[in-house]
Amino acid sequence: MDKNQNKNRIRNITLNGIMLAVIMALQAANLPNLVTGVIVNSILVFVSSFSGMKSAVLLCLLSPFCGFLTGHVPVLMYPVLPMIVLGNIILVLLLFKLREKSMVTRLLIPALTKAVIIGAGGFALVNIFLPDKIANFLLFSVLGIQFFTAVPGVFLGLKLAEKCKKSLN
Repeated sequence: MDKNQNKNRIRNITLNGIMLAVIMALQAANLPNLVTGVIVNSILVFVSSFSGMKSAVLLCLLSPFCGFLTGHVPVLMYPVLPMIVLGNIILVLLLFKLREKSMVTRLLIPALTKAVIIGAGGFALVNIFLPDKIANFLLFSVLGIQFFTAVPGVFLGLKLAEKCKKSLN
């Protein structure tokens, strides 16, 4: 491994650690879900754009479980955690695939896909583990939150990555 590769690797590991700590601090702060969701989504997008897919997927895997550990995720939503992980991963992968498309496409398609994955998978899982109308109502509200936090989160993450890349060049 040459000097530049090692430097980039250390930068990515450091960035991931800092971003994971920020995500955990946000979740522990008990801010409104809309605020936390936008910031977490923007971090996932920023890391995917700035450090690459491996880094972003790692954060996608860890961030929902950090929400569990910090008490940010309500107990009724525990069965949905795997779907949130999958939705986050699909969000960053679709953004990568759509990187040459218009900003509107990059905002809407990944956010909508994430919300549908979490919603459909969540409904199936919740009905298996918690066949309760209240749980379904909570899940429906989470579905809406996922979409409406993903869109501004994608926008902010892309803009932040763009600014950081420009400042490094």
